[in-house]
Amino acid sequence: PTVVAPVGGNPGTTVGQQRLNVFAKAGEIWDAILNSPVTIYVDATFDPLPCSPGSGVLGSAGPNAIETDFAGAPQPGTWFAGAEANRITGSDLQPGTSDLIAQFQSDVGTAGCLTTRSWYYGFDGNEGANIELLPVVLHELAHGLGFSTFASASSGALLNGFPDIYSLFMLDTDLGLHWNQMN
Repeated sequence: PTVVAPVGGNPGTTVGQQRLNVFAKAGEIWDAILNSPVTIYVDATFDPLPCSPGSGVLGSAGPNAIETDFAGAPQPGTWFAGAEANRITGSDLQPGTSDLIAQFQSDVGTAGCLTTRSWYYGFDGNEGANIELLPVVLHELAHGLGFSTFASASSGALLNGFPDIYSLFMLDTDLGLHWNQMN
């Protein structure tokens, strides 16, 4: 409810409304790219995340559900983020469940967290020394939409033995192999 002046094309007059407007703008941008016939639902919160005066986690996001071997899957035995599987099938494979879960740093600009910065809620790229929320939201939503792998970062093990569609395109240029081709 903190009252603020509209900024950079964002007409919101409270911090909460400006944040919501940023998410709506990010949704419009992704919708123009994806053109999904199925509504994509996102559970997003602002919470304290790991942070220090000079660096911090700005956000994180991922799919809330993943699917494999669904009707019309372009690659059998392969994981897809739920929103991507929904777009391919043209239907909500898990109705009543949000497609993405996202968290964003609530403590930017407070004591102990990126103390010389603050969130910028405008749409115009005029954040100056602050952190523009829109590209952070776009980036994190990308992870939840399927621009991420479900393979273990520490061992490389595939989730339940299946590759994900993203890892089929990840290439180790030194070896000339895709992630799912390596052991």
